[in-house]
Amino acid sequence: MNSVKLILATLMIFCVTGVAAQDPAIADKDNREVLRMGLYPPDILMRQQQRLGITSEQRAAIATLVRNFQGEVTELQWAMPNEQQKLRKLLTASTIEPEAALAQAAQVLKMESEFKLAHFELLIAIKNALTEEQINMLNRAIRRRISPD
Repeated sequence: MNSVKLILATLMIFCVTGVAAQDPAIADKDNREVLRMGLYPPDILMRQQQRLGITSEQRAAIATLVRNFQGEVTELQWAMPNEQQKLRKLLTASTIEPEAALAQAAQVLKMESEFKLAHFELLIAIKNALTEEQINMLNRAIRRRISPD
């Protein structure tokens, strides 16, 4: 029973940190991780578009990708906090019903996975919209600004 409580408490922490990811400081850390993977968040491209020589066609394509992503994840963004609250309620009970808590944890993790997968799809499509020269410029700038761990 204690191992179930430990697993569920760990899941609750992940849920809380998922909500905390909306904090700008955490978002900056997330951007660094994405950059280390060789992907480029749209906000960085927007800030550097003139230096990178982003064309109007690329700008329009990236804007369309971002709009499509936002449309795809809006429902998840609304539903996920509700599901996380349900999980939190189950985990804070004096006695945890393992089947219900694990089922709810699975639901939360599924939604988080769907969101992350959609985000990776966006980032991959954005990278594919860039030229080799633009990618090289970004990589050089990233190497100057991000030190290895």
